[in-house]
Amino acid sequence: VVDALQTGNSNELAALFIANIDLTVKETADVYSKAQAEQILRKFFNDHPPAGMVIEHSGVSKSGDKYYIGILRTSNGYFRTTFFLKRVGEVFQVKQLRIESSKNDF
Repeated sequence: VVDALQTGNSNELAALFIANIDLTVKETADVYSKAQAEQILRKFFNDHPPAGMVIEHSGVSKSGDKYYIGILRTSNGYFRTTFFLKRVGEVFQVKQLRIESSKNDF
């Protein structure tokens, strides 16, 4: 997930999503299909080409989901990025992704 975010690869990222993902990108938030989410992320990455990402915190929720909080550095600023991974069979898939404006620095 981090590699796809760092490189701005919306297609690779969407391949890791559950069927309907809870997606927040800046002020837009809703539950989207993989295809819709991929289009939203492609536009975001085109407007804000990634330059790197640092994970600041990670853990496991009470329900067993993994979560990661980091800062995505782009050519147009920094974005607080949070994602939750849910176990689906033998793999973890992204069930929620939030990319929100941030004033943080690396």
